[in-house]
Amino acid sequence: MKDIFDEIKFGKFTVPSRIVRTGLWESQFDSQKNLTREIIDRYESLAKNNVGVIITELISMYSHDRFSDYTYSINHPFFIKEFKEVVDTVHYYNVPIFAQIGFVNCNVNGKQMMEVNDLTVEDIRTIQADYVMAAKKIAFAGFDGVELCIGNNFYLSRIMNPFENTRDDDYGGSTYNRVRMVLEIIKLIKNMTDLHIHCKVNLYHDEKDSLEICRILAENGADSLQITKFLSPQYFRKGQSNQDMLVDFASSVSDEVDIPVVLGGGFSDMGRINNLINDSNIEFVSMQRPFVKDSSFLSQWKQEGHGKSECKTCNNCYWKKQSICLIESNK
Repeated sequence: MKDIFDEIKFGKFTVPSRIVRTGLWESQFDSQKNLTREIIDRYESLAKNNVGVIITELISMYSHDRFSDYTYSINHPFFIKEFKEVVDTVHYYNVPIFAQIGFVNCNVNGKQMMEVNDLTVEDIRTIQADYVMAAKKIAFAGFDGVELCIGNNFYLSRIMNPFENTRDDDYGGSTYNRVRMVLEIIKLIKNMTDLHIHCKVNLYHDEKDSLEICRILAENGADSLQITKFLSPQYFRKGQSNQDMLVDFASSVSDEVDIPVVLGGGFSDMGRINNLINDSNIEFVSMQRPFVKDSSFLSQWKQEGHGKSECKTCNNCYWKKQSICLIESNK
């Protein structure tokens, strides 16, 4: 019988649990937007409390992106120095850590807020070169992997979206063409670094196309996938919850690929997660908000053999753009 706290392989890593901690915002910087001791201590608490894989909060690719005010920048002058301390702290507990990078607004080559269909090949090459430079910095900082944000309406997810991408060149039309830009980024990163490449992928309205996207990524260098929902409610079927749809889709993806598949979607109860991994072929589950409430709760679950996060899923940590539980801080 499978259990959350099985020691298990995640790509080339042996991890202490099936729980992947995925981050979102940081925003707790000093006046120069440097990492604070509080942030580093939080990563240490995660690493020593039975998390299988740690994914950082979003690291912004571009300084003028929509969420750049709330996130660390890949172009921060002390990025490598500061995150090396985070990585070394996490590695002390033998836990792998990936850097999450992405952007929402496309402002390259002097052009602002470009839509997917307006990108020139030169623009595409600029973005790809920026990802390679980001990956090199991530590797120099000692990270084990990189998470490419190609879900949740980040810009690269829009390029893969068949409802938004109507290009008629090599980067539009067929599923493979819509994924081509990401595949080229993956290939470049693989050629330049030894980083594990973890892709956060949407479930789009067309589930067959979404499954094909996952299959193409897995066959062309992605080392693991995380399944996440699309933001627009019209993309979901009536009569079935978002969570049920994600479970069904993640299970279908797991049947089709030979790399780890991580289910996102709000699970925060040990019993439910254990039932899920035993009743399906899903091996890993990600969490974000429960760790904002309490970064050490998994140790209590492991000790007691059961448990449920006290997170109320109020989403204040999301809307306030801080990795702080406002309910907890107001006690």
